Amino acid sequence: MRIGPAIGAGLAAALAIGLALPTYAAPQDVPRATLPAAASARAEQALANAQALFHDGHPGNARAAVQPNRDATLALRDLVRLRGQLRGTSARQADRLLARPTASATNCTTAICVHWNPAGVGPGYIDDVVTTVNEVRQQYLDAGYRATRPDGGRAGNNKTDIYIRNIGAQGIYGYCTTEKQFQASGPFDSWAYCVLDNDYAEFPGRTALENLRVTAAHEYFHAVQFAYDAFEDSWFMEATATWAEDEVYPDINDNLQYLVRGPSRRPQVPLDKFEVDGTHQYGDWIFFRYLTEQIPAGLVMPDLVRQMWERADGSLGGPDMYSLQAVRAALAANGESFARRFARFADANRRPAAEYAEGDLYPIAPLSGSRSLGPGERSGWMSRELDHLSSTTLRFTPTGVMTPTRALTVNLDLADTSRGSLAVVTPYAGNGSPLTPGFVSLNRIGVGSLTVPLLGGNVSRIEVTLVNASTRTSCWRNASSPFSCFGVPRDDNLTERVRVVAVR
Repeated sequence: MRIGPAIGAGLAAALAIGLALPTYAAPQDVPRATLPAAASARAEQALANAQALFHDGHPGNARAAVQPNRDATLALRDLVRLRGQLRGTSARQADRLLARPTASATNCTTAICVHWNPAGVGPGYIDDVVTTVNEVRQQYLDAGYRATRPDGGRAGNNKTDIYIRNIGAQGIYGYCTTEKQFQASGPFDSWAYCVLDNDYAEFPGRTALENLRVTAAHEYFHAVQFAYDAFEDSWFMEATATWAEDEVYPDINDNLQYLVRGPSRRPQVPLDKFEVDGTHQYGDWIFFRYLTEQIPAGLVMPDLVRQMWERADGSLGGPDMYSLQAVRAALAANGESFARRFARFADANRRPAAEYAEGDLYPIAPLSGSRSLGPGERSGWMSRELDHLSSTTLRFTPTGVMTPTRALTVNLDLADTSRGSLAVVTPYAGNGSPLTPGFVSLNRIGVGSLTVPLLGGNVSRIEVTLVNASTRTSCWRNASSPFSCFGVPRDDNLTERVRVVAVR
């Protein structure tokens, strides 16, 4: 979530006590940045967000089932971060929310302890929890992830504590959080304890065991994330946790429900946007699935996401990069360009069945426009506005008599390439199958063209995917920012224009 230890310290201090950040020099940010000083207002909002998830101010109190929600982990994480700014009744309400559940029974294994109250827990369920959490834990360890941090003897042990409570009645599958008090200067790694539902009866789309498994995989990955950096960017934490649950239990596919809100169906929403009242960040898992299918090295799980978290590591002496920096750095270490991979990803989402191992289960990214062109006809300039880390696709279909020399010429007038502009052109055969996609060569100011021969009718149409792959952000500027590093993106609202000519 941060660029480096000194910057991380300044950010934490600003968040905790509302001070201006110190001057610093960052690779792609302005040399001075401040966060607004109203930390107490942010703390009250964090408290309100957490209270909205838990009826009557405590996770143990049930209410009627609501829309399933997994944001409890990050809502409580934000409350932990700002707890010191609350006073009086608000402070007491926060402490109640952050208190560990009570339990009268405990089952400990080598690395975890499960705590529960026997009333409301069916026979055999605790055995399922113990087996599942240990299975998940071992897979993450075997994949090279850091072990969860010990909690200093809380709950009478120094292991990872798992509490079983009736949180499904509140529409919550599970969550992990911490009660650690962080110093402004860091480090920012932490232990975590987790809470799982007592029966998953409120979520009928899957069996209780399936819901338990994917929730344990998702939430325990949050506990692993805390061992690197509890305050990493929220979109990255949720997206990689949702990716991880499908890696551990690939046949359950509970994460498919989020694709309709992520870049698969909403490509014009920035990849790194965290929606407090939405699920876009969960749908972002498809980006990491795309990357790890393209760069699949790893014996247990693909190594690439772990390499990202190792770069985001905010523990003592860690690189402490914020999310987009960590993603870019891990790709670069594998000889890959973030911008070009993001553009390929945007293009691939137009035909997931052909591009992903399970792509026949994935929705198709929408078109934002289409034109049919007769011989010699021009489409006219078609304009689209793109924010950072977003894309849009237009289709152009030739009509009329076909000749072997006929072609479609794509003309582009995009924003400067330094601002993230790219374009991918994909021809499609008459049977609808994609031919080889290609990047359009652009000059510095974003102007370029590409001619696609129609091969005597063997090319039935082309699609042009316009991409804003910018990751340029002025960090630590806005404590309410939904984007990476509390940043203000520097390349939003860019006008991108395309015109296609049907060459006789």
